[in-house]
Amino acid sequence: MTVQQKTMSRRGFLKAGGALVVMTTAVPATLRMPLAKAAAAGAPFPAIDPGNLATWLAIKADGSVVARSGHVELGQGNRTALAQMVAEELDAAFTKVSMVLGDTSRTPDQGITAGSTTIRMAGIQLRQMAAEGRAALLDLASQRLGTPVERLSVKDGVVSDGSTQVDYGELVKGRVLTAVAPIKVTGSGASWDLVIDGTARPKNPSEYSVVGQRIPRLDIPDKVTGKATYIQDVRVDGMLHARVIHPEAIGSEVVSVGRLPSDIRGAQVVRKHNLVAVLAEREWDAIKGARALSVEWSRWAKLPPSKDAYQAIRSMRDEIMTEMRRGDVRPALASAARTLEATYQTPFENHGMIGPSCAVAEVRPDGSATIWSSTQYPQGLQRTIAEVLETSPEQVEVLWVEGPGCYGRECTDDAGPEAAILSKEVGRPVRVQWTREDEHIYEPHGPGTVHDMRAGVDADGNVVAWEHEAWMPPNNDARPLGPALAGRPVETEWPLGGWSGDNLYTFPTSHEFAHALRELGAADAPFGMGLRTNWLRSPGQYQISYAQEAFVDEVAAEVRQDPLRLRVKYLDDPRAIAVLEAVGKAAGWESRPSPKPGSGTSNGTVTGQGIAFVLRDGTYAAGVAKVEVNPDTGKVRVLNFTVAQDAGLIINPLAVEHQLESAVLQTVSRAMLEEVTFDASNVTSTDWSSYPILTMADSPEVKTVLLNRPEIPPAGVGEASVNVIAPAISSAIHDATGVRIRTLPLKPDAVKSALKAEA
Repeated sequence: MTVQQKTMSRRGFLKAGGALVVMTTAVPATLRMPLAKAAAAGAPFPAIDPGNLATWLAIKADGSVVARSGHVELGQGNRTALAQMVAEELDAAFTKVSMVLGDTSRTPDQGITAGSTTIRMAGIQLRQMAAEGRAALLDLASQRLGTPVERLSVKDGVVSDGSTQVDYGELVKGRVLTAVAPIKVTGSGASWDLVIDGTARPKNPSEYSVVGQRIPRLDIPDKVTGKATYIQDVRVDGMLHARVIHPEAIGSEVVSVGRLPSDIRGAQVVRKHNLVAVLAEREWDAIKGARALSVEWSRWAKLPPSKDAYQAIRSMRDEIMTEMRRGDVRPALASAARTLEATYQTPFENHGMIGPSCAVAEVRPDGSATIWSSTQYPQGLQRTIAEVLETSPEQVEVLWVEGPGCYGRECTDDAGPEAAILSKEVGRPVRVQWTREDEHIYEPHGPGTVHDMRAGVDADGNVVAWEHEAWMPPNNDARPLGPALAGRPVETEWPLGGWSGDNLYTFPTSHEFAHALRELGAADAPFGMGLRTNWLRSPGQYQISYAQEAFVDEVAAEVRQDPLRLRVKYLDDPRAIAVLEAVGKAAGWESRPSPKPGSGTSNGTVTGQGIAFVLRDGTYAAGVAKVEVNPDTGKVRVLNFTVAQDAGLIINPLAVEHQLESAVLQTVSRAMLEEVTFDASNVTSTDWSSYPILTMADSPEVKTVLLNRPEIPPAGVGEASVNVIAPAISSAIHDATGVRIRTLPLKPDAVKSALKAEA
């Protein structure tokens, strides 16, 4: 690695491959170009080069570090954990590191913030770049101190040769420096295969002093004191507020649009094909106008109602997707001493963002555009907006602003494209804010699924055959609604369902396959969209795991074996066994068959235990639920839930514990309460009364167990534990009552009916 001091043009700055720019300000004035001049040059927002160290890091004269990541903060603690990784590799003080997230003009494209990829992918890339930065700074210090690099030590940004020291700020003060290193970049963020290869070697975990520490999240103080800025708070000079009037039915088209009442002054109606909105200087005028405007929609009623959804899902045209085939299942089932069959069903769900969708867009006369959004993928939204506006991504800037907890909802930012379309129409910045009803009806939901399970056991109680047949609508429809309504649909492959998740059980014969389906109603809808379904926390595997793990419990009950021990019997992965043993010990698991002695529906309130296990994207998780069931009312109360997780190296134990606790609370809500209902035209669960979520009064006590493995690269921590909660609760209800309930959610009326029918 060589170090050079030189001046650079802006073009050279942007194109200097493999350069770490160490600077006194974020971007020196000599390197800035006015927006108007840049626009005239045809690219106001040039693509960011991921092979350029300057893309990732800047060191200021005061010794502070600015690190940049294309991933964003969704409430998991990403900002804090990434800063820990950067501070560790740079040997900088953690308090000196700040993060820039999700700004398409300043941050690299590291792909979408989803699938628990921030640490295991984006963090690893940033760690490598920080290691390259440390090597560059040590090279500078070596020249300054006249001491070979191998004889230097560094702590908290201060480099020492034993007798003399210099801090990072002194090394760069008053200069713009580039340290050129051979950095090889392969793959791309968009396809989740971006790989950064350099010459610097990251630290061995045994050397860590920042990574692994319980550092409180950086974003919490401003949030609890009301200082934080959310996307709903963004205001731009000259901005208009907009309320979009979405179709009456999923497939409705505009027949006619009336006039605004004369008493709503300063408001205007904008229509572009089937996209209708009321815009005004004041938000309240836009709201009143949208409520008062008469829009006639065509009738459309080609959606199977939710009460018939599971049968409709079974009857849809499909594509068969085989996940696993070991041996020949059918002969094994036919020759088994006993066979079991069961059907499990999971409902359509909402992401349930507490704050509805919101975005601000400014489309300028020169064709450039800036979008303020809480998107989970700024670069992806940048490309979407460019397509909608019929321009290039270099004309579009996306600035991420934190939003409400989204759990995959902001993989598709619906408000951003609508705001961009309207801004272009009126020539002014536009803020689009959805209503609660909009969000509940038109968000891309989590899909409902159906699972037929079959197993065979021999005379000694050994499992000899396993078959899992699933019907899976899409969980990947990322197409925004507004462009389709406006006649500019985003081009993409037609969404199709599929399998998600590994089965580690070593049953002698096993067959797992999915009927990959399209969206309900899509074939008969004019916009190519039916009941939109998209990624919802642990998409696909949440539903697959519910059926798989609950049915494993059924098998254990049939052969009168302890559910924990039966799982261990059919696992040969030591990490899987360890996480199961750990959760059993922490939860005080009673080793016995299920249901428990004295279970039933006629002895008043009863209690039970249930267990489940999962592997998701390299993360092992297991959970134990302890529940209380009142057979008279059907009320199920989750008393406590213990979850154990092994995700390899732990960056911040405090943040991981918070992630697991939030996973339990959100998924108890999903398992016990949440269900999207719809008639033949549209969604009917339009508010928190018709779509209730868990309250604090019903929240369980949560206990977490972390298995830290520093020798194994970090995996994700936000999704794996989600998958064990519903099956553990379902099995605990069976343990308490002797009755198996196989359809979610486990609402009191459904539980009461099932218990009464069994009795």
